Amino acid sequence: TQRHGLQSDNVLAMDVVTGTGHEVACSAQNNVELFDMVRAGLGQVAVIARATLKLLPAPRLVRRHLLFYPDLASLLHDQRLLAADARFDAVTGAVLAAPGRWSFRLDAARPLAASGAPDDTVLAGLSDDRSRRQATTLSYFDYLDRLSALEAKLRGNGQWLLPHPWLMTFVGDARIEAVAGEVLARLTPADLGPFGQVSLSAFPRRSVTSPLARLPADDLCYAFNLVRMPATADSGTISRLIEDNRDLYQRIREAGGTLYPVSALPMTRDDWRRHFGPAFARLSAAKRRFDPANLLTPGYPIF
Repeated sequence: TQRHGLQSDNVLAMDVVTGTGHEVACSAQNNVELFDMVRAGLGQVAVIARATLKLLPAPRLVRRHLLFYPDLASLLHDQRLLAADARFDAVTGAVLAAPGRWSFRLDAARPLAASGAPDDTVLAGLSDDRSRRQATTLSYFDYLDRLSALEAKLRGNGQWLLPHPWLMTFVGDARIEAVAGEVLARLTPADLGPFGQVSLSAFPRRSVTSPLARLPADDLCYAFNLVRMPATADSGTISRLIEDNRDLYQRIREAGGTLYPVSALPMTRDDWRRHFGPAFARLSAAKRRFDPANLLTPGYPIF
């Protein structure tokens, strides 16, 4: 999230089992190298048996705002504005397919307190289409569980079990408009599927502290994700989308972007070395120390 970074940034301590079969407790104060190489380490040096995470008090109610924009530039303008202040706890952007065009939307949420500011005050200075604003109040659990209806629908029509060839990346603020514009120009609604979208959410780079989480150099970064939900399992279609992911990743990488490694695209050992950059030496040393037989998570061809 904008304020708290990745889940790996909110780990206080872990009990892990290394590739050598040793049970080890680690934290920012104890066995620090192991702690750093497990977080965002793609399962290469240890299996997490237990994790202690930071917690915050949960609000009872959440005020959720859906804001709509005429174009990419205005969406990014407000993303930058909201990333610089603290009026919302969570802000996610999306590009959705609309008849004959793309639709641009922000989903912004804040805890609702009895003495909280009114909507007009919270939304002041934004450049969205005011006539299309949607605001709802819901319980915190219902807010967290807001995608369950979509999951149920996809399970009901059989689409949940189809391949999901997603591409998940990070792009820096200096290049995001050019990169996103280029991707949207070549993308079609069919490439995303009837329930797919392009996710586009800004966050300060300083909120991410995990050493192995690779980000662009910009102070403001964007999670830029193609959430593809094809309505088919046709192997030719899926192969084409995966090839497209590879082409787009190379374009994003050339623009200084980085990969969120759960993406559906082929990666070589050289790709992984380039991905980790200066951090690869630390990960390689940890691999030799904690998993010398190369037993763990072989699906990533890193070593």
